[in-house]
Amino acid sequence: MSTWVIISWVSVAILTGVNIFVFLKMKNASEQMLKMAFPGAKDMTEAVSQMQKMMGSMGAGGKGGFNPAALAGMMGGGPGASKGGVSEAQLKAATDMLKKMQQGGPKR
Repeated sequence: MSTWVIISWVSVAILTGVNIFVFLKMKNASEQMLKMAFPGAKDMTEAVSQMQKMMGSMGAGGKGGFNPAALAGMMGGGPGASKGGVSEAQLKAATDMLKKMQQGGPKR
């Protein structure tokens, strides 16, 4: 066998090992983020299910509309919320911005 063939196979083996190592590290990071975002989920299927439930609760009666009260509840505030919550003015501004975006309003 030629020296270059041996060198190329050794480099392939080294790169494969590096790829496997990086993949395992990224898999662990992904699982950690999944646990942080959806604490009760055991796998990706349960996480997607929880996310769909959250998004469904934002809809107005399941019609795909926007429900500001659900958003305020998710963000830990409501009308007249304290420093950490969402104020009524912020909620109204966010709702108006969303409506403009959905209607294809002016872009900056």
